[in-house]
Amino acid sequence: MAVIALAGLPGAPGVTTTALALLRTWPLEEGRRVVLAECDPDGGAILAGALRGEATADRGLRNLTLSSRTHTQGLVDAFWPQLLVLDDGKGNERNRLLLPGLTSPDQAPGLAPVWSQLADLFAGIEKHGHDVLVDLGRSGAYGPSGILALRADAVLLVVRGTLRGFHAAATRIKTLRAQMDGESGRGSGALGLLLISEGPYGPREAEAELGVRVVATLPYRPDEAAVLSDGAPENAKFTRSKLMSAARDATTPIRQHVATRRARLTSPLQQRLLNGVAGAS
Repeated sequence: MAVIALAGLPGAPGVTTTALALLRTWPLEEGRRVVLAECDPDGGAILAGALRGEATADRGLRNLTLSSRTHTQGLVDAFWPQLLVLDDGKGNERNRLLLPGLTSPDQAPGLAPVWSQLADLFAGIEKHGHDVLVDLGRSGAYGPSGILALRADAVLLVVRGTLRGFHAAATRIKTLRAQMDGESGRGSGALGLLLISEGPYGPREAEAELGVRVVATLPYRPDEAAVLSDGAPENAKFTRSKLMSAARDATTPIRQHVATRRARLTSPLQQRLLNGVAGAS
């Protein structure tokens, strides 16, 4: 199981829409759960978007951090009651869960001491066999909340196949690499692209221009995406739409990306390097 952080760029590339599509299509084994945590310091979008304001904002990230200061068991005690159950229409309602994000960016500064605790909490959930998708929005991979990206098993930058998208991505990639290869990071090998196929450029051009592997591609389908971004009416065919079918297919290479990186990190030589005792075998 894995902790997968999704990060965005200026220009609304569709990070939250992508995260929701993955949440609804993520493969679930018996007894497993997948949690989507909205950790965008600019504020969450799902309650007012996909859920159309029908779910009250009495649960979520802000309550979780407040509870961590009063509960003796910290975030662990407070975490599960703060989640909302999302119905995927296939009887897996209790296994696809959402931690709603902040209701205002004004709440973000008070979370500075808590982001590291959240990173530990997500890692603990992962070790118990549950996957965690972390929606970092446009700015959450940087600053105090950036610890969530540094400790993730994979960091996927959501990019559109346009010149503007590539230009915005280039600077962010440089910053992310420096952070992930620093003392607090786990290596920029976790970094990958999730390409939205809007515009003239495909995976080959994205990799050549940005120097990062495209892990998966999703189609640009604004009408279908509106179900996830704005709560547009969902018909019976939505789960088989091109967007959702592509999201379902994308879960395989994303999980393979995590598995490949973990295999490299746990190789004997790499482990010696990590432990500071590298030497010829």
